[in-house]
Amino acid sequence: MTIEKAHPVPSGSLPEETETSKRPLREYTKTRKRSLARRGVLWLGQTCNLRCYFCYFLNRISDNKHPEHDFMTLDKAKEICRTLREYYGNTAIDIQGGEPTIYPGILDLIAYCREIGLHPTLITNGIYLAKPGALEKFKEAGIRDFLVSLHGIGDIHDEVVGRKGAYEKIIASIERMVELDVPFRFNCTMSKPVVPLLPEIARKAVQYGAGAVNFIAFNPFSDQETGIRTHENVPRYSDITPQLTEAMDILGEAGIEVNVRFLPLCMAEERHRKNFYNFQQLSYDLHEWDYQSWLWTEMQPQRMKDGGLTPVFRLGPGGRDIHLAEPHEFIQWCKSHPIKSWMYLTWQRNRALWRQWRVGKEAMYREEAMTRAKGDLKYKHHAACSQCALRNICDGFHGDYADFHGTEEADPITTIPAVDDPLYYVQHQEKIVEEEDKSWAL
Repeated sequence: MTIEKAHPVPSGSLPEETETSKRPLREYTKTRKRSLARRGVLWLGQTCNLRCYFCYFLNRISDNKHPEHDFMTLDKAKEICRTLREYYGNTAIDIQGGEPTIYPGILDLIAYCREIGLHPTLITNGIYLAKPGALEKFKEAGIRDFLVSLHGIGDIHDEVVGRKGAYEKIIASIERMVELDVPFRFNCTMSKPVVPLLPEIARKAVQYGAGAVNFIAFNPFSDQETGIRTHENVPRYSDITPQLTEAMDILGEAGIEVNVRFLPLCMAEERHRKNFYNFQQLSYDLHEWDYQSWLWTEMQPQRMKDGGLTPVFRLGPGGRDIHLAEPHEFIQWCKSHPIKSWMYLTWQRNRALWRQWRVGKEAMYREEAMTRAKGDLKYKHHAACSQCALRNICDGFHGDYADFHGTEEADPITTIPAVDDPLYYVQHQEKIVEEEDKSWAL
């Protein structure tokens, strides 16, 4: 494990000399320590001021009658946050919508999270934050940082998010973050129009001093609308690799954390495999979500304006049964059978805790990771993957992607012995430690 400060990049190495690029970049403490993530996630409701065509929840955002479309009440949001902190032991939270900056009670919610020891990040498109005085209010409320959705440069960003002028606003927001010394990171979804711009996005991260950049494969989750993903906008992984490699080298030279989500590990150059995260690695990323609380918050009652919350449960035997059950029927059953439901939930929690003790919590999380990949998202391996040394720690090809492009791009790694440790590569990556979370620096 190492802990060090990321060094500012000299302004002369930047592609452009601007007033912003000449400013000293923010310094971050970093660590190689790896523990299971303790960050929760909250979806406030699928109301948004953009229409990104790659959005997982575009159906819900476009349909104002969808039960998850409207924002939930502040009281309900606080109850979810309190559960994440007190029951699941989360110490940080990613708050998203839709677009969380337009949620009426967002400043109160940020302050509440701070009060209970749940350090808040907002996942945002940056549109609202460009308004004069907006960012100052978020800083005063206690925001830890922003995860800014930068999905292109100039007109390409505007095209993929569905709004002319969006790029201008997001850059204005980022410049204000730099000016006010508010930490931020970038998310970038690698749809086909964006791929040629990956190095330029990396240079923007260097120019403005982003803490980290996440490059995310254009894979579907949830009920992403059928027909949105086509051969015209879903790039082959092998076509992504040259531009992605250049972008990662730019960020690496600048000392900026870079993470690649959900690509097969064979798509990475050896020096970059420490930055590639499949589901087995994801639970060890301190900036990502705790699988246990994530299962609970992604259930529909925890995403809706109306109705109560689903009873909490542990990751382990019976936990996925609760998660996969029809949530409204489960809630009604609990209300109708209070003694039976209490006995069942108590049994499930104790059984889950016993199994976590028996086989180890990390083993349970690894089982959950493999279930998400192979069971939920139907990841597939090519026959050649059986010869790959990384076959036990790599998910392979997303099932939807395999239907589009097949799995023939698999390039088995045969130069090392077989690997069974999900941390084999990622333990060598240096990750940002948020200043309030001193436990990561021990």
